[in-house]
Amino acid sequence: MNANRYSAFPRTVAAAVLIGSIGWVSLGWSAQGEGPAPRTVVLRPARGPSLRIDFDYTRGKALPAFENEPALPDKTAARGLIPTVPPTPFLRNLSEKLLYLKVDHDRNFSEGSLVTYRSRYDGHVVFDDLAVFTRRESLAIPYTVRLYTYETVCAGWFLVESGWEGQLDLDGEMWTIGIVDNLDGRIDGNDLLYLRGPGKLTPVCPAAETLFFAGRTFHLDLAFLPLGSEIALQATFTELHPPLGELHIEANGSRHVRLRSDTLTVLLDDPAGTVALPVGVYRVEDCILCDEQTRWAGPTFVAYEPRLSVQAGQTAALRLGGPLTNTVEVSRDRNLLRLDYRLIGAGGERYSYYNWKGPPSFTISKGPLRLGGGTFPFG
Repeated sequence: MNANRYSAFPRTVAAAVLIGSIGWVSLGWSAQGEGPAPRTVVLRPARGPSLRIDFDYTRGKALPAFENEPALPDKTAARGLIPTVPPTPFLRNLSEKLLYLKVDHDRNFSEGSLVTYRSRYDGHVVFDDLAVFTRRESLAIPYTVRLYTYETVCAGWFLVESGWEGQLDLDGEMWTIGIVDNLDGRIDGNDLLYLRGPGKLTPVCPAAETLFFAGRTFHLDLAFLPLGSEIALQATFTELHPPLGELHIEANGSRHVRLRSDTLTVLLDDPAGTVALPVGVYRVEDCILCDEQTRWAGPTFVAYEPRLSVQAGQTAALRLGGPLTNTVEVSRDRNLLRLDYRLIGAGGERYSYYNWKGPPSFTISKGPLRLGGGTFPFG
């Protein structure tokens, strides 16, 4: 981190302060008394998968000058806010490639905690390892952020790169659970959750209050709390016992499928055959394909339109994955011919995929005569 710290990063610790699970509601499913006691896991600070937050302070959204900010020519200054609570002001010195960060949230740049960062260039202007915090009750919740922006305007995106991670013991098998918060100090569907079992993938999904994985259903409560000099997350898993139905899955080439109802997220690793799931109407949110040819650079799930109804005493069916089919939708407007490339799975679901070495291509022919051809652009 290229930073010159003028004052220490603020940290406040108070006993027995719990923040989290805001807006999550009980499902009314049976829990205690019909299964094991709730399991509590402490998630410690850890590097997590990046959570992206876009920002745009151009044109009519440009911010006025902050109070007592360093004197800079108008065309070399750019201003913005990192969406912590309260927001964290920053000022870019474009000519010197510097970022002035008011980590104490105050907009008076002549006093308080001011930190200076120097940029690097990687296709965009990048500022690494920005240390910011959100104030919730008596807690100062810290985050590490990377900022990507354009050379001459204040627009781009933040990547939240810090999170919390812990280990959950389920019948002797250790599962890793992690959370990445979107800087607001509240855990909800705008944040990321990742879960990895023994020998499994590490799928990332929006944080959910109720999860089905490893054949079991859990209500998940998350709360920030002080732990020594750190801010940790306490995760409480309470097993639920909802009514079940059956789902028969054909997902050739799939390593993971994620389903979502109004109240539940279902995580299925190596899906195949018939599984028992809580009853509900689900949409398919992800299907991760992995084989020896594509590995991790394979097709990315885009959408699957039909809804899936799992009912007690019935067996629903779901088909996803391979074989994949290359298709082109053709439309014409006078002399303009538009070709839209789509990669379609076995169940009609759509994927995006671009191979830089061999991008999708097309040929237009009239009988044996080749009239034209080309490749499809990325995206």
